[in-house]
Amino acid sequence: MLGLTTPNPFETFVGCLIWPILFWALWKPGEPPVLLFAAFFQAFQVFTPVVVANFAGETLDQTTKYQLDMSTAFYLAAISIVVLALGMKIGSGSASPQYLQTVNKNSQELSSSKLAIVYAIFLVISTFLESVAFAYPALTQLLLGIASFRTLILFLIAWAGFRYPRFYFLAICTTVLEIVIGFTGFFGEFRVVLFLLLVVYGGTSVRISRLIKPQIVILMSLLLALAVYWQGVKSDYRGFVNQGTLTQNVQVSLEDRLSFHLDSISDFGTEKVEEGFESGLERLGYIRFFAGSIKTVPNLIPHQDGRLWSEAFANLAPRFLFPDKPIIDDSRRTNIFSGIRVSGADTGTSISIGYVGESYIDFGVPLMYAPIFALGLFWGWTYRLLANTGFIPLLGQAAATTLILNVAVYFESSNIKILAGGAISLLVYLTILHFGSKIVWKWVTSKRSNLNQKNQLDA
Repeated sequence: MLGLTTPNPFETFVGCLIWPILFWALWKPGEPPVLLFAAFFQAFQVFTPVVVANFAGETLDQTTKYQLDMSTAFYLAAISIVVLALGMKIGSGSASPQYLQTVNKNSQELSSSKLAIVYAIFLVISTFLESVAFAYPALTQLLLGIASFRTLILFLIAWAGFRYPRFYFLAICTTVLEIVIGFTGFFGEFRVVLFLLLVVYGGTSVRISRLIKPQIVILMSLLLALAVYWQGVKSDYRGFVNQGTLTQNVQVSLEDRLSFHLDSISDFGTEKVEEGFESGLERLGYIRFFAGSIKTVPNLIPHQDGRLWSEAFANLAPRFLFPDKPIIDDSRRTNIFSGIRVSGADTGTSISIGYVGESYIDFGVPLMYAPIFALGLFWGWTYRLLANTGFIPLLGQAAATTLILNVAVYFESSNIKILAGGAISLLVYLTILHFGSKIVWKWVTSKRSNLNQKNQLDA
């Protein structure tokens, strides 16, 4: 009822109504709620501009200098999240009680010492692959897909860490290390491990009420604090690490990057906190470019009748087989269809309208919801396919969670990156689960569990 007294009463009401719908559609007791998290985070991105406008005492349309119909963009985006969630619900189905029991049994077989060794090995491998991936455009998505296997190992560590005391130290150490690695990179990928921890924690109980514990408060507080700090120093940090070259390349040593953060933390006062918080909210809310597209299409530019989605599917063709395949610049799409000027590839930047806006540009209302629903079906089907693939259900669950977290969380993701990243990661994980799950399982479990598994197979 309090929302009805705000400057945006109906937008606030709709925004609050989304959450129970998402929980109804995507809460799966006993499973990591990664599909719920993906839909929830996108809904949060859509709802954030409404919250900011309410606190500013303004209507949603008054918050932008571009004279955009932000309210219409909000309503269309909110419906899109619900449609996406319904597609996910239908596509993912549900797990059997026997499956969940096997997953829990698998977790008891994990070895903390072996997990630590495997994590260290894949940390080196993934760091190398990520460093060379963009130097070989024909192999970029494949190399990044293989590199993401590190997140799968992190899932196993977190899964065991929330259940067994013997994994606490390893879980804490890997979390701290991942945060440090994230802050010393260019993009601030520290949030990946925290998102993973939130999702894995959500799978520790079959009842939502039992999840309200100090752990969730600590995780949320840590995520908020780190996000505020990152937004407060991001601009200065990136200018420092690329040495003013306007590229996304890190050109200073690790020692210098750590020194930068140590100095920044010591100088991070109240003014910086406010700046980081406001910048974070502005960055999180992501319907402005969609609103710009509604203003431009079809008034100035006609609907594209599926061209943008066709380009996304055409982009699935491997570049090493089709070297002349055109490179599609997300920022160029944004400049053309939203009417809002953004930096592009020439400055090492890529800013997209987002898959919802691209669906609107292609088909308008209501046909735009067809590809969004299909995308939800695809994510749900992909999740369940990976979860049920291979000989070790816990590995399948780890692969499914990792893929969704990597490609399906952000509202601003373009259809090009969603399809390419999702399809290639799916092929990589299916290959690993089909042909290597037993090998991987031997790497991360104790000899006793391997012997028991062999005896069961022989029997």
